[in-house]
Amino acid sequence: MQYNTDIEQALLRRIAGGDEQAYRVIFDRYADRMYANALHFTKSPELAKDLTQEVFIRVWLHRSRLTEIDRFDGWLFTVARNVIRNELRKKVLSTENIEFLQAYFKDGSLTPEERLEFRELEARVDEAIAHLPPQMKSVFLYSRQEGLTHEQIAQKMNISVVSSKTYMVRCLLAIRRHLGKNGARLGLLLFLLSK
Repeated sequence: MQYNTDIEQALLRRIAGGDEQAYRVIFDRYADRMYANALHFTKSPELAKDLTQEVFIRVWLHRSRLTEIDRFDGWLFTVARNVIRNELRKKVLSTENIEFLQAYFKDGSLTPEERLEFRELEARVDEAIAHLPPQMKSVFLYSRQEGLTHEQIAQKMNISVVSSKTYMVRCLLAIRRHLGKNGARLGLLLFLLSK
C-alpha cells in the first residue's frame, strides 16, 4: 500500500504521543521490508525475525524523536542497518559462530558486486595474515585452515594450551587492527572467522 507522506507524518506524530494503534499501522507497513532486509544479511529466518522486532522496539523507544524525521523510511532503514551490523559484529567476535559465517558466505544468492567485494576482502585477509609474527601465524593457520583444537595446536607446536589460546587472541586482535588501519569493512571481519 502506498502511503501519503502527510498521512505518514500524522501517524508518526501520533506514535510520538504514545498511540499504539498508529504504531501498529507503521509496523504493518514496514515489517515485511525490514524482515527481508535482515534475512538478506543474516541468512537466518529466525534471526531475521528477532532483528525485525528489535528494529521496531527501537522505533517505540525513540518515538519522541519521530516528529523530527523528514524521511521515515530512510531513518528506519538506518536503524535496521545498525541493528543488523551490531548483531553481525557480535557473531564475528564469537568464535563459536563459524558455522553461521561459513553458511553466510557460501550462500548462492550473493550479488556479483558482493562476490567481487568478497574476493577483495579475501585478499586483504591474506595480507593481514602474512604480517603476523611466525608463532601467531602458525597458531592461526592451524586453527582456521586445518581446524585443529588448541590442544592439538599445543601438542604440534610444543607449547601449552594456554599459550595457543593466547596466541589466537593476540592474532585476531592484530589482524583486526591491521584491517582497521586499511579501512576494512564488517564483511572482512566476517570472512576472517569463516576461514
